[in-house]
Amino acid sequence: MNGSSRSNSSRSSSTTANREKQETLSRSDILTDTTEQRAVERMFENAIQACADLAQHIASHDFDFDGNTSKGAIRVLGEEGVIDEQTMNTLVAAVGFRNVLAHEYGHVDYAEVYETLRSGLAVYDTYSQQVAQWIRNNQ
Repeated sequence: MNGSSRSNSSRSSSTTANREKQETLSRSDILTDTTEQRAVERMFENAIQACADLAQHIASHDFDFDGNTSKGAIRVLGEEGVIDEQTMNTLVAAVGFRNVLAHEYGHVDYAEVYETLRSGLAVYDTYSQQVAQWIRNNQ
């Protein structure tokens, strides 16, 4: 199995695990169970960081972005038509959320985390699809 297949398999397993967590985690669990809180935080950190890393790569490689901020790279993808404005705005906000989680910049509201888990995961699929379409169109 080559690295690409392994990577795709890993992503697929991660996506499946995220969906299972989304479907099975109760509001009470996220509000009271520290282990569940940390697991969900880590899931969000990983998903958001993966989007940011890809944005940094595309923005610097294809659009001469010389900045070093994830938000800036995501904005470049929006401005250049790689992703739509709604996806751009959602991911820029998600990077701020990731910073709170990863660097403990502020208080984490687990009721909000639960709502995002229940309804806000589609942006990661949308982002992946939009980037994949842009790559297909620009090969």
